[in-house]
Amino acid sequence: MPQQPRFAPIAWCVVLAFACAAIAGCGAAPRESGGADGSISPEPFGGQVRDREDAHRETEGDRGKAVAQPAYGVDPASIASAYDLGTILSLDPAEVPATLERLGFEYEMGVPTGAWKSVSADTPLSPVGSTTRLHTSVGGGETTPDLMLEGRRPQAISMSVTAPLASEDEAEAVCASLLEAAGCENELSRTVVDNYRFDRHEVTRIGTCPEGGAGVLWRLDVWSQRLEGESSSYSSTTYSLAFYTRDGVLSSGDTSLMEAIGIYEPATAASAQG
Repeated sequence: MPQQPRFAPIAWCVVLAFACAAIAGCGAAPRESGGADGSISPEPFGGQVRDREDAHRETEGDRGKAVAQPAYGVDPASIASAYDLGTILSLDPAEVPATLERLGFEYEMGVPTGAWKSVSADTPLSPVGSTTRLHTSVGGGETTPDLMLEGRRPQAISMSVTAPLASEDEAEAVCASLLEAAGCENELSRTVVDNYRFDRHEVTRIGTCPEGGAGVLWRLDVWSQRLEGESSSYSSTTYSLAFYTRDGVLSSGDTSLMEAIGIYEPATAASAQG
């Protein structure tokens, strides 16, 4: 694996902020042209809305307490790749920290939340000169090793790769490799946005996960930021591949994710129903 470069502290803050926004849904990509914002409709999705409210109350009222978790029968020894994010998310929560360490990641505190930094991980798909981190999240916040050892399942897990600035073709090739390695199929949507003001190119893909595991949706966000002048050395392309549990989708507040699992009704559809 190539030697990891050292970045200035302020650059890490920016990278961590972007990755956490992606996993929590706070940095949702703009919707496709012609899409309209909407609201959660009490019908026919009332049951799911109540589920979301219950999940919120659990997160706020029982924070720090061990919560009974469904078992998916995943053997930690069967996980040989850091790209197998969906299977990692389906582990018994108490087995996640040791598994990530075995794969070559080390937990580090950061801003605004912590992350598992690649120390000796085998991540051959990460471009030369890049840094790879794994982020785990509960309700938009971090999941520390102690919380997972107490039985708190991450609601989402993402791999964030910060790499040198890539062309669209180069970025597309990396994306294809990441999706294949992570077993991501069943793509539901793709959104491409060019932010000319900040010279930023963004691509977001969303798809469904195979049944039988903790994950229900995967999302790949790619953004290329070209900086000029003295800051040009910080120009970069970031790839963030995330797997969400159903609770993770609900906690994210991301309308595109909630719509993908059928609990968000666009305003246009609501008005058509009268």
